[in-house]
Amino acid sequence: MPPFRAPGGRRRPSGTSFDALRVGDCFDIDRDAPGTALRRACGTPHRAELVARPRLVGTFATDEAVREAATLLCREPLRRKAARQPLGTRWTTFVQYPYRTSHLLGADTVACSLAVTSGTLSHRLL
Repeated sequence: MPPFRAPGGRRRPSGTSFDALRVGDCFDIDRDAPGTALRRACGTPHRAELVARPRLVGTFATDEAVREAATLLCREPLRRKAARQPLGTRWTTFVQYPYRTSHLLGADTVACSLAVTSGTLSHRLL
């Protein structure tokens, strides 16, 4: 998908699906296009990093059940990664997961990320 023009004629980079991100990729959350991320080089300002990509296993009756399973899968990898960061750093977790209908069709990957609550990072997480 090519970049599109933002108001004022500036080119805005296009987002990529969270499915395309790999562990260690740095990104900004694309608020203009839910479900997508704006990849960033880890040495440049960015707001989040993908920490883990676990797979959903099982059958889920509702979207809420998928969300709960995804959150549980991400809990430990995100806790371990956050614990290795400098004291005083404030994080939020960002968990992307498929809707139940997508899971029934074979989508089973969850994206577990840490994001800063304010400011930006300019390095890969420890």
